Amino acid sequence: MMKKRIIIFNISFWLALLTIILIPGKVPTEGASRIEYGFPFRFFIQYQSTEWFIQGVGIQLLYYFFDVFIIYGLIYACLHLWNRLKPITKESASTIVLNGGNNKG
Repeated sequence: MMKKRIIIFNISFWLALLTIILIPGKVPTEGASRIEYGFPFRFFIQYQSTEWFIQGVGIQLLYYFFDVFIIYGLIYACLHLWNRLKPITKESASTIVLNGGNNKG
């Protein structure tokens, strides 16, 4: 169970980073000239005032962790729902009948 949660957390960590590349940035009309990346919260900000890529970058770590936890929750909920909606196999159906409808294991 713990290993499954770590795997889901790892996937959500990388998916949040990939939103920088996969989802188009937003260009706000007010304030400094910049492009904001990330989904659902914009955590990676590239300022357009300088020629150097790294020098004009701002990273909002709190928003990044919010994105990671939102993606984690979505993946976990989808997997939980998938496991609940799986069709009953013949083995589990026979176990339910043999136990009188009480499947405790």
